Amino acid sequence: MGKFLFLKGDSGEGKTTLLFECLKPWHPKVGGFYSQRLLNEDGMTMGFRMVPAEEEWIPAAAYKKGMTNVFIERTEHGFQKKLQFFKTGGIEILRSYAHKEFCLLDEIGGIELFVPEFMEEVLCCIDSQVPCIGVLKSRKNLEAMKTRVPTEPDPDKLLRDLEEKLVKRSNGRILTFERKKREYIQTEIMEFLRECTEKEGKETHGRKGLDL
Repeated sequence: MGKFLFLKGDSGEGKTTLLFECLKPWHPKVGGFYSQRLLNEDGMTMGFRMVPAEEEWIPAAAYKKGMTNVFIERTEHGFQKKLQFFKTGGIEILRSYAHKEFCLLDEIGGIELFVPEFMEEVLCCIDSQVPCIGVLKSRKNLEAMKTRVPTEPDPDKLLRDLEEKLVKRSNGRILTFERKKREYIQTEIMEFLRECTEKEGKETHGRKGLDL
């Protein structure tokens, strides 16, 4: 079983920015995904899309109609969720971690909670041999999302259940992120990455020895 490390905290605090900074040296070896905010020319949020971790890491991008991998999109009737995406393209993107050294999950705990097939795949990632690192949506952020996006049934229990499943696993940690703790959190992330790469190096060396 691999290891995992998730950051949880208020929106806009810099969790994803810090993850990207720490993971930059390993970018070609990172699978999984990140959530990209889509903005119009006035800076208004028009939606969110899932981007494969192999692509360039751009947390916010210009919105264009017809973009692929969009799972929340602003319409004339307000924000609409596109759950079908998680069952098809979402699962396909998620499985890109299989032959990588790390799996990025940035973020989980939003509207994808309503898609059991996708969440089952997320837990498979976390329980795999590939270390997972990412962001877990906080309950405060979930409450904010509920004011903008239709969320029936209520996702609160689903998020609590996900957190409980993660806490019960002995192979990972959830760190609460605050800007004043940034240096400490950065140290913890780098230590996690170091331990995971050292472990992978030892296992690879061991496998080579057995092949002789």
